[in-house]
Amino acid sequence: MNELITRLAVITVCVIVLAAAVIFIIAGRGRDNSVPDGESVSESLFSEGTEEALPATVSVTLSESRTVTVSTTGTSGTETSPEVEDAEASDTDVTSVSRTIITSRVRKEYDNNSVYIDMENILQLPELPVGCEITALTILLRHCGFNADKTDLARNYLPVSWGNARYEDGKTYKDSFFDYFIGDPFSRGYGCFAPAIEKAANSYIADHGGGFTVKNISGSHPDVLYDYLAADVPVLCWATDGMIEPEFYETWYDNATGEQLDWYLNEHCFVLAGFNMSADLVTLNDPMKGIIDYNINRFETRYDQMHRQAIVIIPDGTGSPVTTRSENAETQVPETQVSEPDAVTETSEDDFWNSNAEETIWGAEELTKVDQ
Repeated sequence: MNELITRLAVITVCVIVLAAAVIFIIAGRGRDNSVPDGESVSESLFSEGTEEALPATVSVTLSESRTVTVSTTGTSGTETSPEVEDAEASDTDVTSVSRTIITSRVRKEYDNNSVYIDMENILQLPELPVGCEITALTILLRHCGFNADKTDLARNYLPVSWGNARYEDGKTYKDSFFDYFIGDPFSRGYGCFAPAIEKAANSYIADHGGGFTVKNISGSHPDVLYDYLAADVPVLCWATDGMIEPEFYETWYDNATGEQLDWYLNEHCFVLAGFNMSADLVTLNDPMKGIIDYNINRFETRYDQMHRQAIVIIPDGTGSPVTTRSENAETQVPETQVSEPDAVTETSEDDFWNSNAEETIWGAEELTKVDQ
């Protein structure tokens, strides 16, 4: 009898211990799934070496303790991502990702091979998702002392055209991206090159007291850009977003001249702010990524591929700080035959995205990886 009682007691104790263990495990798992107060999960906005699509909403924390929420729904490359309808965007899970963007950098020491011009960084987002060119001009004008605003420049000074597309003799004709921003910097578009930004800069300066001369130094050898930097003159110039390889997208012919125009994806504009020859680096004041360094050889290659487009703004009365050795060396890009429509038609803004395009162009600088 005593032996039976003893066995029952042992079994009871075992059951109690087992139940307690199960409760402890369940409670422990609940604690592991929680995030303690004060902790947060942070990811890189630009994942180097990857091309993963970004979340629908990105929270960008700037170095001046400012926070900007930018919409990047449907972006996975540069300003050339396929258009995503609003209905699709509404179904996308919204994830906040924080990344500190370096928007100011002051170098205390210089040497004979290193130059850096510190200036305010201005980010194009969220107002100008495809407005890198006019935002870069805003950076340059503010460095010159003007109280320039990127949206004012985009709305009132930037020459803009929806292309005025037409079809004739089996060819597509549109306005030139050298003369106009093709599209709308507030929403979607292709982009523009130096002559359009030169017009915007001249108009703005004339309306705000003058005192500066805008010089289009397109075609200049990269060494000329560095000469300007050494003379304390930053250079607005074109390359590609993240210095990635440009990708042919579309050919059309200039409405004004009939000249063939080839548009390449990933076009991007920024202010060249410095170089370090010993480290083979250039420093860019980038409207999309803040203050960022790139390999100098990679930069020069992309600068060549974007037709060596560049602009400087010089105070009147100072003369040119350097002798421009323009070599008129535009990069030759391969010709691409576009499909030919059956009939000649006239088009309007509604036909901006013509029948040759299977996806919507967003310009040249939607968020991509950083490829330094």
